[in-house]
Amino acid sequence: MAFRKKADIIATYKPDIAVIPECECRDVFEKNRIDLGSSNFIWYGKNKNKGLGVFSFGEYSIDLLNHNEKYEYIIPIKVKHNKKSYILLATWTQFVNRSIYNSYVVQAARAFKQYSEYLEDPNVIIVGDFNSNSIWDLESKKEYNHSDMIKILEEYNIYSIYHELNNKSQGEEEEATLYMQRNKQKPYHIDYCFCKMDNIHKLKKFSIGKYDDYISKSDHMPLFIEFEEN
Repeated sequence: MAFRKKADIIATYKPDIAVIPECECRDVFEKNRIDLGSSNFIWYGKNKNKGLGVFSFGEYSIDLLNHNEKYEYIIPIKVKHNKKSYILLATWTQFVNRSIYNSYVVQAARAFKQYSEYLEDPNVIIVGDFNSNSIWDLESKKEYNHSDMIKILEEYNIYSIYHELNNKSQGEEEEATLYMQRNKQKPYHIDYCFCKMDNIHKLKKFSIGKYDDYISKSDHMPLFIEFEEN
C-alpha cells in the first residue's frame, strides 16, 4: 500500500505500462500532488487507498474494455501504440466474501472463462498478483485450483513467461516474487506474467526484482517484461 510514497521508483525505469496492485485512486494522487507523468490511468477498487491501478506512459494509451465487476480486480484493458493494439488483463486476486471457494485462483479461473474472447487475442498479456501457486492445489476441494487455471490458459496457447524461459514446472520456481511479512525465510512465487507462446519467443527481457533491492519498498518483487514490438 501507500504507493504514492514509492511512486518515484517507477520513473527510474521509464515503463510503457505499469500494473500496480494496492494502488491509491486518482483523487489520492491529486490530493498529495503525485504525478508519475503518465499519459493514462485506469483504476478499480472499493477502498480509495487499495485498488488496482494501470498506468500508461509516452505514446502508449489504455482503454477499459467490458469489465465484469463480478470478477473484481481482473480488469480487461486495450493497449494501443503505433496503430497496434494489445489486450492486457491486469490481475490481482483476493479473498472474496469470506469464502475461500470464491477467492484467489477460483476468481481468476472463472474470470478467464468469462473473458475467453480476450484470451483469443494473439497479443494478450496477463500480469499481476495471483496469490496462487500449485503447491496449494490440494489444500481444499475448490472448483478450480492453480493447475486448473494453468490448463485453462494453455487451451489458448497462453503460458507463464517465467516457467517457459527457465524450463520450470509450476510449483518448482527458484525465484520468489513475495516474501511473506518481508521475511527472507518465507519466499513464495505468486506473481506471474502470461502470454501466447509465440510472443514468449519475442521477449527482449524478463526479470524479477531482488530482495535486497526492493524489500524496503514492498514484500512483493516487481516483474520486468520487455517485448520486441513487431
